[in-house]
Amino acid sequence: MKFIHIPTIVWAFLIGGLAFSACEKNKEILATWDVAGANSEMAHLRIVHAAPNFRLVTGQADSIHVFVNNVKINGARLTYGGLFPAQTNNSYIGLTPGDVDLKISVGGVVNIDSIPVTTLKVKLDKGNFYSLIITDSIMNGSRDSAKMFLRDNFILPNPGRVSLRLVHAMVDTADRRVDVWSARRNNVLYSNVLPGAIFSFSNQPFINIPDTLIVRRAGTTTELGRINNVTFADQRIYTLFLRGDVRLTSGAKARGITFYANR
Repeated sequence: MKFIHIPTIVWAFLIGGLAFSACEKNKEILATWDVAGANSEMAHLRIVHAAPNFRLVTGQADSIHVFVNNVKINGARLTYGGLFPAQTNNSYIGLTPGDVDLKISVGGVVNIDSIPVTTLKVKLDKGNFYSLIITDSIMNGSRDSAKMFLRDNFILPNPGRVSLRLVHAMVDTADRRVDVWSARRNNVLYSNVLPGAIFSFSNQPFINIPDTLIVRRAGTTTELGRINNVTFADQRIYTLFLRGDVRLTSGAKARGITFYANR
């Protein structure tokens, strides 16, 4: 079955990471940026690798592939902190809607699908948007929610507004709560947030002034991470993202906060 339709005009927008070796051509599948919304004939999927301890939890390398019904959809192997598709104004891959198996695999020597890690059975509805955020709970087969397969329910904001949500995917074995502080507003944006919490999108005033966002232990000034000079664009939709291992203060997998654009 063919899962992704590619009109001719779309080829100009395919990201460079969707290049495969000749031996993998039979598994190649590419993305189309279908018109978003309820009238779209496609479902839309975004993948985020947010499992800092993937190697420790699974016993496998943390460079992964994602398959839909046994067809690989990502380009180059996805590593920690990576997004697929990469950041664009249309940051989702278009897929044929319906009941699908989403499989996470680690590539072997001969086949890119030789070491399956886990499979999620999900339903993709046409016109809807979804995010698969791969966390350290990836092996918890009884809790797909722990792997953060999310339906991204957002509406294009009116002029003068932006839409934000918070996803807490930071690893914290003590399950201690955090606050997210806005220096520009001199106030807390999100308070008392538990690990694994997922907030809905909400509209916020668009202010074209850089902000500093700081993650703190709830009710204290103890800082766990920050991003400086954040400026969101008018009428855009973003996910604020807590990630990394709270025990690490430096390195690629250290605790911190980042964000990515949904639309």
